[in-house]
Amino acid sequence: MNRYQMILPGDNVLIGVSGGKDSYVLLRILAEVHSTSKIVGLMIEEGIHEYNRADVFAFLKKVCNEIGVDCLITSIKKELGYSVDDFISLQIEKYGTLKISACTYCGIARRRILNAYARMLGADKVATGHNLDDEVQTYLINILRGDIMRLVQLHPLSMTHSKLLVKRVKPLRTIYEYETSFLAYIENFRFQETECPYILERPTLRSRIREMIKELERSYPDIQIRFLRYIDNILEPFVKSSNENFVNLPLCSQCGEPTAPGRSICKFCELVNSIVLNK
Repeated sequence: MNRYQMILPGDNVLIGVSGGKDSYVLLRILAEVHSTSKIVGLMIEEGIHEYNRADVFAFLKKVCNEIGVDCLITSIKKELGYSVDDFISLQIEKYGTLKISACTYCGIARRRILNAYARMLGADKVATGHNLDDEVQTYLINILRGDIMRLVQLHPLSMTHSKLLVKRVKPLRTIYEYETSFLAYIENFRFQETECPYILERPTLRSRIREMIKELERSYPDIQIRFLRYIDNILEPFVKSSNENFVNLPLCSQCGEPTAPGRSICKFCELVNSIVLNK
């Protein structure tokens, strides 16, 4: 684990077990270096037609039992009222087209559920399996969008600006995706055979950047790790300054969860309102 992403020996950790290779690798490694009694895995079913991963979740449940880690399973529908399919269907019904991608809703929903469970279970950290490729893509997306606040929040030294938010860590953020793939393979991980249909139907900015980065990495080996370290170093002074000037985030007027400064409604409620209100 790199210098930014320390999980302390006494920390209670909730791992977001997505069903993919990266979170599987994180689960196996963390179970070897951390007390398994302080680890809980959480699997979240998205509710996407023809993307039923019950067999993958069953496999991961079995792995958790074998290594002595408690594992919970829930769904976006159960926790938040609308599955990913519901969100897309209601959007098409209202607008006749997609204005907001499935990935946007799914990502925000998953983060909310992970944080809610971490808070409920008294976890000190939420650990996710994001690898180096993921981190570089996310940095680039937010640079292209000019979202400075988000860039600062993404830095591993950033603080949570609300008591309702549990610190998220990404212990694999300096590990290449091919490395996690190889370890998962030799550990006999059951790789998913199907891709999320929404990625195939409507390629996102992330998917386009992913292909660009792969091509650059082939021509310029190590470009991703050098880019990550460069951006980390540039952002570090701003992150430390932000941490010193602590700002307690306001709460959403609808759900009571933290939202961004200057906003009265959080992004999740905004997304739901966009498909439900004045339908």
